[in-house]
Amino acid sequence: MSESVQQDLPIAAPNDRIEVPVSGNQGLAIRKAAELVGWTVEQYVLSAALDRAERDLYEHATLRRETRGRLTGETDSPKERPAKGPPLIEPFVAAVTALG
Repeated sequence: MSESVQQDLPIAAPNDRIEVPVSGNQGLAIRKAAELVGWTVEQYVLSAALDRAERDLYEHATLRRETRGRLTGETDSPKERPAKGPPLIEPFVAAVTALG
């Protein structure tokens, strides 16, 4: 399985909670979408948030790697890049983690 960008994140306390106020229309849209895919609202929101977080972290790591490559003159192509430095990081599938 591919390496996750979560490896560099600090360890969170178990059962950490995030609460977000939503309008009636936002809540209704989320509930209907969760129902359509057969998930609970909690599963749906967690999956969506993790998916977005993983994409943003991946994009940030990619930009950092590209900038570092330009500064050092290294290429990011696996065929041309020497076997040093961090491995290429692929996006993590947030839904699998969220749903166990």
